[in-house]
Amino acid sequence: MLRAAGRRLGYLLLIVLSAALLAAALMRLAPGFGMDERQLDSRLSAGSLEAIQAERAREANLPRYFWNYLAGLCRGDLGSSISLGRPVRELIGERAGLTLGTLAFGLAVAWLAGVAAVFCLELLRRPWCDVTATALSGTVLCVPAAVLALFCLYAGATAAAAIGAILLPRIFRYARNVIGAASQRAHVLAARARGVPRISILVRHVWLPAMPELIALAGVSVSMAIGAAIPVEALCDSPGVGQLVWQAALARDLPVLVNVTILVAALTAAANLVADIGRAACRAGG
Repeated sequence: MLRAAGRRLGYLLLIVLSAALLAAALMRLAPGFGMDERQLDSRLSAGSLEAIQAERAREANLPRYFWNYLAGLCRGDLGSSISLGRPVRELIGERAGLTLGTLAFGLAVAWLAGVAAVFCLELLRRPWCDVTATALSGTVLCVPAAVLALFCLYAGATAAAAIGAILLPRIFRYARNVIGAASQRAHVLAARARGVPRISILVRHVWLPAMPELIALAGVSVSMAIGAAIPVEALCDSPGVGQLVWQAALARDLPVLVNVTILVAALTAAANLVADIGRAACRAGG
Protein backbone atom coordinates (compact mmCIF):
# COMPACT_ATOMS: atom_id res chain seq x y z
CA MET A 1 0.00 0.00 0.00
CA LEU A 2 2.75 2.45 0.94
CA ARG A 3 4.75 1.46 -2.13
CA ALA A 4 1.76 2.11 -4.40
CA ALA A 5 1.15 5.50 -2.74
CA GLY A 6 4.81 6.43 -3.17
CA ARG A 7 4.73 5.40 -6.81
CA ARG A 8 1.63 7.53 -7.43
CA LEU A 9 3.24 10.54 -5.74
CA GLY A 10 6.36 10.02 -7.83
CA TYR A 11 4.26 10.00 -11.00
CA LEU A 12 2.55 13.18 -9.80
CA LEU A 13 5.89 14.96 -9.29
CA LEU A 14 7.17 13.76 -12.67
CA ILE A 15 4.04 15.02 -14.44
CA VAL A 16 4.30 18.43 -12.80
CA LEU A 17 8.00 18.87 -13.67
CA SER A 18 7.46 17.64 -17.23
CA ALA A 19 4.59 20.10 -17.70
CA ALA A 20 6.73 22.98 -16.46
CA LEU A 21 9.64 22.06 -18.74
CA LEU A 22 7.34 21.64 -21.74
CA ALA A 23 5.67 25.00 -21.09
CA ALA A 24 9.05 26.75 -20.86
CA ALA A 25 10.23 25.04 -24.06
CA LEU A 26 7.10 26.00 -26.00
CA MET A 27 7.38 29.60 -24.85
CA ARG A 28 11.05 29.64 -25.83
CA LEU A 29 10.21 28.36 -29.34
CA ALA A 30 7.17 30.63 -29.83
CA PRO A 31 7.47 33.32 -32.52
CA GLY A 32 8.50 36.66 -31.07
CA PHE A 33 10.12 35.28 -27.93
CA GLY A 34 12.82 37.60 -26.66
CA MET A 35 10.98 40.73 -27.73
CA ASP A 36 9.80 43.10 -25.01
CA GLU A 37 7.41 45.99 -25.53
CA ARG A 38 9.43 47.99 -23.02
CA GLN A 39 12.16 48.26 -25.65
CA LEU A 40 9.84 50.47 -27.69
CA ASP A 41 9.77 53.11 -24.96
CA SER A 42 11.88 56.02 -26.26
CA ARG A 43 12.30 57.39 -22.74
CA LEU A 44 14.54 54.52 -21.66
CA SER A 45 18.27 54.98 -21.65
CA ALA A 46 20.77 52.73 -23.38
CA GLY A 47 21.65 51.11 -20.05
CA SER A 48 17.99 50.26 -19.36
CA LEU A 49 17.63 48.70 -22.80
CA GLU A 50 20.75 46.62 -22.24
CA ALA A 51 19.37 45.44 -18.89
CA ILE A 52 16.12 44.34 -20.55
CA GLN A 53 18.04 42.51 -23.27
CA ALA A 54 20.23 40.80 -20.66
CA GLU A 55 17.13 39.72 -18.75
CA ARG A 56 15.64 38.19 -21.88
CA ALA A 57 18.97 36.55 -22.73
CA ARG A 58 18.97 34.71 -19.40
CA GLU A 59 15.55 33.28 -20.26
CA ALA A 60 16.71 32.22 -23.73
CA ASN A 61 18.99 29.52 -22.26
CA LEU A 62 16.29 27.00 -21.36
CA PRO A 63 18.37 24.49 -19.30
CA ARG A 64 19.94 27.28 -17.26
CA TYR A 65 16.60 29.03 -16.77
CA PHE A 66 14.86 25.84 -15.67
CA TRP A 67 17.68 24.89 -13.31
CA ASN A 68 17.63 28.33 -11.71
CA TYR A 69 13.87 28.15 -11.50
CA LEU A 70 13.94 24.79 -9.68
CA ALA A 71 16.59 26.11 -7.29
CA GLY A 72 14.41 29.10 -6.50
CA LEU A 73 11.34 26.90 -6.18
CA CYS A 74 13.05 24.86 -3.47
CA ARG A 75 13.59 28.11 -1.57
CA GLY A 76 9.98 29.19 -2.08
CA ASP A 77 10.93 31.82 -4.66
CA LEU A 78 8.74 31.69 -7.77
CA GLY A 79 10.45 34.59 -9.48
CA SER A 80 9.06 37.94 -10.57
CA SER A 81 6.66 38.81 -13.34
CA ILE A 82 8.30 40.63 -16.23
CA SER A 83 5.19 42.44 -17.43
CA LEU A 84 3.71 43.32 -14.02
CA GLY A 85 6.96 43.80 -12.06
CA ARG A 86 5.75 41.90 -8.99
CA PRO A 87 6.61 38.55 -7.38
CA VAL A 88 4.71 35.70 -9.01
CA ARG A 89 3.85 34.21 -5.62
CA GLU A 90 1.97 37.38 -4.67
CA LEU A 91 0.14 37.54 -7.99
CA ILE A 92 -1.04 33.94 -7.78
CA GLY A 93 -1.85 34.19 -4.08
CA GLU A 94 -4.08 37.23 -4.62
CA ARG A 95 -6.02 35.58 -7.43
CA ALA A 96 -6.07 31.89 -6.49
CA GLY A 97 -8.90 32.22 -3.96
CA LEU A 98 -11.26 33.81 -6.48
CA THR A 99 -10.46 31.25 -9.17
CA LEU A 100 -10.85 28.28 -6.81
CA GLY A 101 -14.23 29.63 -5.67
CA THR A 102 -15.30 30.12 -9.28
CA LEU A 103 -14.23 26.59 -10.22
CA ALA A 104 -15.92 25.04 -7.20
CA PHE A 105 -19.21 26.84 -7.83
CA GLY A 106 -19.16 26.09 -11.56
CA LEU A 107 -18.42 22.40 -10.96
CA ALA A 108 -21.14 22.18 -8.31
CA VAL A 109 -23.75 23.76 -10.58
CA ALA A 110 -22.82 21.58 -13.54
CA TRP A 111 -22.81 18.36 -11.52
CA LEU A 112 -26.03 19.06 -9.66
CA ALA A 113 -27.88 20.03 -12.82
CA GLY A 114 -26.40 17.17 -14.86
CA VAL A 115 -27.08 14.46 -12.27
CA ALA A 116 -30.61 15.78 -11.64
CA ALA A 117 -31.36 15.79 -15.38
CA VAL A 118 -30.06 12.26 -15.88
CA PHE A 119 -31.94 10.99 -12.82
CA CYS A 120 -35.22 12.56 -13.97
CA LEU A 121 -34.85 11.20 -17.51
CA GLU A 122 -34.17 7.70 -16.21
CA LEU A 123 -37.07 7.97 -13.78
CA LEU A 124 -39.57 9.24 -16.36
CA ARG A 125 -38.33 7.06 -19.23
CA ARG A 126 -40.02 9.19 -21.90
CA PRO A 127 -38.31 8.93 -25.31
CA TRP A 128 -39.22 12.48 -26.35
CA CYS A 129 -37.67 13.87 -23.15
CA ASP A 130 -34.47 11.97 -23.81
CA VAL A 131 -34.29 13.13 -27.44
CA THR A 132 -34.93 16.75 -26.47
CA ALA A 133 -32.30 16.75 -23.74
CA THR A 134 -29.76 15.09 -26.02
CA ALA A 135 -30.41 17.61 -28.80
CA LEU A 136 -30.08 20.56 -26.43
CA SER A 137 -26.85 19.29 -24.91
CA GLY A 138 -25.43 18.56 -28.36
CA THR A 139 -26.29 22.08 -29.51
CA VAL A 140 -24.54 23.63 -26.51
CA LEU A 141 -21.51 21.41 -27.07
CA CYS A 142 -21.13 22.91 -30.56
CA VAL A 143 -20.82 26.42 -29.10
CA PRO A 144 -17.20 27.42 -28.25
CA ALA A 145 -16.42 28.10 -24.62
CA ALA A 146 -15.54 31.73 -25.35
CA VAL A 147 -18.91 32.32 -27.03
CA LEU A 148 -20.73 30.83 -24.04
CA ALA A 149 -18.73 33.10 -21.77
CA LEU A 150 -19.80 36.11 -23.85
CA PHE A 151 -23.44 35.03 -23.67
CA CYS A 152 -23.21 34.76 -19.89
CA LEU A 153 -21.50 38.16 -19.74
CA TYR A 154 -24.26 39.82 -21.78
CA ALA A 155 -26.87 38.07 -19.64
CA GLY A 156 -25.30 39.47 -16.47
CA ALA A 157 -24.20 36.05 -15.16
CA THR A 158 -21.00 35.46 -13.23
CA ALA A 159 -17.86 33.67 -14.38
CA ALA A 160 -18.83 30.69 -12.21
CA ALA A 161 -22.16 30.41 -14.05
CA ALA A 162 -20.32 30.50 -17.37
CA ILE A 163 -18.06 27.63 -16.30
CA GLY A 164 -21.13 25.68 -15.17
CA ALA A 165 -22.78 26.27 -18.56
CA ILE A 166 -19.65 25.05 -20.34
CA LEU A 167 -19.32 21.88 -18.24
CA LEU A 168 -23.01 20.95 -17.97
CA PRO A 169 -23.52 19.42 -21.46
CA ARG A 170 -20.29 17.45 -21.22
CA ILE A 171 -21.12 16.01 -17.81
CA PHE A 172 -24.70 15.32 -18.86
CA ARG A 173 -23.79 13.46 -22.05
CA TYR A 174 -21.23 11.21 -20.41
CA ALA A 175 -23.34 10.52 -17.32
CA ARG A 176 -26.38 9.82 -19.49
CA ASN A 177 -24.46 7.26 -21.53
CA VAL A 178 -23.09 5.57 -18.41
CA ILE A 179 -26.44 5.41 -16.63
CA GLY A 180 -28.23 4.37 -19.82
CA ALA A 181 -25.85 1.46 -20.30
CA ALA A 182 -26.15 0.44 -16.64
CA SER A 183 -29.95 0.47 -16.79
CA GLN A 184 -29.94 -2.10 -19.61
CA ARG A 185 -28.03 -4.76 -17.70
CA ALA A 186 -29.66 -8.11 -17.11
CA HIS A 187 -30.08 -7.80 -13.35
CA VAL A 188 -31.78 -4.41 -13.78
CA LEU A 189 -34.25 -5.83 -16.29
CA ALA A 190 -34.90 -8.75 -13.95
CA ALA A 191 -35.59 -6.37 -11.07
CA ARG A 192 -38.08 -4.45 -13.19
CA ALA A 193 -39.81 -7.66 -14.21
CA ARG A 194 -40.23 -8.60 -10.55
CA GLY A 195 -41.89 -5.30 -9.74
CA VAL A 196 -39.12 -3.71 -7.68
CA PRO A 197 -39.85 0.03 -7.15
CA ARG A 198 -38.25 2.22 -9.78
CA ILE A 199 -36.47 4.46 -7.27
CA SER A 200 -34.89 1.44 -5.59
CA ILE A 201 -33.73 0.10 -8.95
CA LEU A 202 -32.15 3.41 -9.91
CA VAL A 203 -30.31 3.88 -6.64
CA ARG A 204 -29.21 0.32 -5.82
CA HIS A 205 -28.84 -1.33 -9.22
CA VAL A 206 -28.01 1.52 -11.59
CA TRP A 207 -26.29 4.45 -9.87
CA LEU A 208 -24.22 2.57 -7.31
CA PRO A 209 -22.63 0.18 -9.86
CA ALA A 210 -21.91 3.17 -12.12
CA MET A 211 -20.09 5.14 -9.42
CA PRO A 212 -16.52 4.23 -10.57
CA GLU A 213 -17.20 5.68 -14.04
CA LEU A 214 -18.83 8.78 -12.56
CA ILE A 215 -15.89 9.30 -10.20
CA ALA A 216 -13.53 9.12 -13.18
CA LEU A 217 -15.69 11.73 -14.89
CA ALA A 218 -15.40 13.92 -11.79
CA GLY A 219 -11.61 13.88 -12.06
CA VAL A 220 -11.74 14.77 -15.76
CA SER A 221 -14.29 17.52 -15.14
CA VAL A 222 -11.78 19.31 -12.89
CA SER A 223 -9.37 19.47 -15.83
CA MET A 224 -12.13 20.77 -18.10
CA ALA A 225 -13.08 23.42 -15.56
CA ILE A 226 -9.49 24.64 -15.26
CA GLY A 227 -9.19 24.89 -19.03
CA ALA A 228 -12.48 26.79 -19.27
CA ALA A 229 -11.46 29.25 -16.54
CA ILE A 230 -8.87 30.98 -18.74
CA PRO A 231 -11.19 32.27 -21.52
CA VAL A 232 -14.07 32.79 -19.08
CA GLU A 233 -12.12 34.96 -16.65
CA ALA A 234 -10.44 36.85 -19.47
CA LEU A 235 -13.73 37.66 -21.23
CA CYS A 236 -15.77 38.25 -18.06
CA ASP A 237 -13.02 40.49 -16.63
CA SER A 238 -12.81 38.36 -13.50
CA PRO A 239 -9.50 39.09 -11.69
CA GLY A 240 -8.52 35.46 -11.21
CA VAL A 241 -5.64 33.25 -12.25
CA GLY A 242 -7.21 32.69 -15.68
CA GLN A 243 -7.08 36.39 -16.43
CA LEU A 244 -3.47 36.47 -15.19
CA VAL A 245 -2.56 33.64 -17.58
CA TRP A 246 -4.16 35.49 -20.48
CA GLN A 247 -2.25 38.68 -19.72
CA ALA A 248 1.01 36.76 -19.25
CA ALA A 249 0.54 34.94 -22.57
CA LEU A 250 0.05 38.23 -24.41
CA ALA A 251 3.18 39.67 -22.78
CA ARG A 252 5.20 36.42 -23.11
CA ASP A 253 5.78 36.54 -19.38
CA LEU A 254 7.68 33.28 -18.92
CA PRO A 255 7.93 33.25 -15.07
CA VAL A 256 4.16 33.61 -14.68
CA LEU A 257 3.34 31.03 -17.34
CA VAL A 258 5.71 28.39 -15.98
CA ASN A 259 4.42 28.76 -12.43
CA VAL A 260 0.78 28.69 -13.47
CA THR A 261 1.48 25.64 -15.64
CA ILE A 262 2.91 23.86 -12.61
CA LEU A 263 -0.15 24.85 -10.58
CA VAL A 264 -2.57 23.62 -13.25
CA ALA A 265 -0.64 20.37 -13.74
CA ALA A 266 -0.58 19.76 -9.98
CA LEU A 267 -4.33 20.35 -9.62
CA THR A 268 -5.13 18.16 -12.62
CA ALA A 269 -2.86 15.32 -11.52
CA ALA A 270 -4.13 15.52 -7.93
CA ALA A 271 -7.77 15.40 -9.10
CA ASN A 272 -7.07 12.35 -11.25
CA LEU A 273 -5.18 10.71 -8.38
CA VAL A 274 -8.09 11.24 -6.00
CA ALA A 275 -10.47 9.92 -8.66
CA ASP A 276 -8.36 6.77 -9.11
CA ILE A 277 -8.35 6.20 -5.35
CA GLY A 278 -12.12 6.70 -5.22
CA ARG A 279 -12.67 4.24 -8.08
CA ALA A 280 -10.47 1.66 -6.41
CA ALA A 281 -12.36 2.11 -3.13
CA CYS A 282 -15.74 1.73 -4.87
CA ARG A 283 -14.65 -1.43 -6.65
CA ALA A 284 -13.20 -2.88 -3.46
CA GLY A 285 -16.39 -2.08 -1.55
CA GLY A 286 -18.59 -3.45 -4.32
